[in-house]
Amino acid sequence: MKRSLTAIIYLEPDQVNLRIIEVSTLKVVNNVQSGLLNIGKTKVANYSENMSAIVNNIEGFKQIIKDYQATPVKFYGDLEDLDPVATRYVADQLEVRTGMKIEWLNNNQLMAQSMSYLLTLLPEFTKLSKHNMYLLSIGLSSTTLAYFHHGSFERAWDIDLGNAKISHLVNRLRKTATNPTEIIQDYISSKLEYLTPELTKKKHTVMMIQNALSLNKLFLPHNRQIAEVPLDKFHEDYQKILSPVKDGLIKNIQIDDQQFELLLPNYLVTARTVRLIQPAGIYVTDISTMDGISHGIGVNNDQTRRQINEMIRTAADNISERYGVDSAHRDFVTNFSLQFFDQLRPIHRLGQHERLLLEIASRIDDIGNFINQRGHYRHSAYIMETTPLIGLSDKDNRIIAEVARYHSAESPDISQAHYRHLDDEIQMPVAKLAAILRLVDALDDSRLQKISSIKLKLVGDSKLIIKATASDDLVLEKWSFSQKSQLFRDVYGIQPVLTERSDR
Repeated sequence: MKRSLTAIIYLEPDQVNLRIIEVSTLKVVNNVQSGLLNIGKTKVANYSENMSAIVNNIEGFKQIIKDYQATPVKFYGDLEDLDPVATRYVADQLEVRTGMKIEWLNNNQLMAQSMSYLLTLLPEFTKLSKHNMYLLSIGLSSTTLAYFHHGSFERAWDIDLGNAKISHLVNRLRKTATNPTEIIQDYISSKLEYLTPELTKKKHTVMMIQNALSLNKLFLPHNRQIAEVPLDKFHEDYQKILSPVKDGLIKNIQIDDQQFELLLPNYLVTARTVRLIQPAGIYVTDISTMDGISHGIGVNNDQTRRQINEMIRTAADNISERYGVDSAHRDFVTNFSLQFFDQLRPIHRLGQHERLLLEIASRIDDIGNFINQRGHYRHSAYIMETTPLIGLSDKDNRIIAEVARYHSAESPDISQAHYRHLDDEIQMPVAKLAAILRLVDALDDSRLQKISSIKLKLVGDSKLIIKATASDDLVLEKWSFSQKSQLFRDVYGIQPVLTERSDR
């Protein structure tokens, strides 16, 4: 019987990767990596300058894919620090030259995929995360620190520390400073110290380090996915790295010049994080971003999707709690928004992914009250624009922020300048989800959760009857409903009508 194979091409700032996977077993049939690409000096993602090399590698990959008769072929790219305009330019150039359309993934999506792989396929993960575990994933332009408790994801921090950025800074300082390493240590500390109040320092805490090639070369045996790093050996090697004479350590690491430049950043970031967390044990893993993509996105793994959705919900609840949102009101709005979404599918025609976005928007729509109750919806949007959630694309995060913006007073229409300048592809989802959320938010305007149940009934194509069972009068809710129902009518062409039934 012929094997069913799929192919994944993954473009990173420093490399292009191809993986051929057997669909039924997830077995990697072939794994090919290009030579290293030159990373940028200011922005790490240097795709335009590397375009010829990227295209040549992809053309070679296409022949391998043809030989294996692998289909479908999926092409993903790491956004890193690429700006939106350059993203479109690079994508268009790649499609013109290779005939392949790239799907860009941000760091939050890539991290979620990697963490799902760890949760599912790393046998040691359950034991290591039984109490407290931190995952330090060191990227080229930024670093992510994720916290797991009792085997479940709790929170993640995106830190403005990356191997390439630190390496470039070191090289610049070497020209002007007598002790650049000491300055870099202080610089790294300044980026990490703000996390100190949030970090758990207990005897049952371990730290796992990902994407640290130099540490893998030193401590990870061949054909192993994870290995423990003796704390005393780590600190000993760290001192050697800081020493002007490094030959004793360097000869044990077979890496090229570009990777060698990342050796010091690897150790500096890891050492400073170890000092903050004070783990009882350190582990390194060679599980890569490509592993996460292959396991999750590449094969449309339902379990991975469920795990990532739970991470997204957890991250949203963390933000909600941080900004003091009324949890009872939040739960009321979330539960009834989802009921509205499910029962109104014939008129909104949105899918399960949009349902998740509405759920997340319902959980965070009031976080702006922390800044100021007046215009809180704008503050909610601002917070979400600067706090993207793990597991979601830039587009998804933008939709959530805009739904939060329009859940209260301002309306997404042509007279609203901000809405007018949104991308066409997100205007309708924002309007449809905001119209639902605004209706439901009005039903708890008193913040007393008077309504215990709701029944919806579409009457013809022009009226939506909302029958609410309440424990108290709904005078305030009815007034608010009358004010906020216009958006629903504008978007769907249907007049919502609220009727009350007492459960007293």
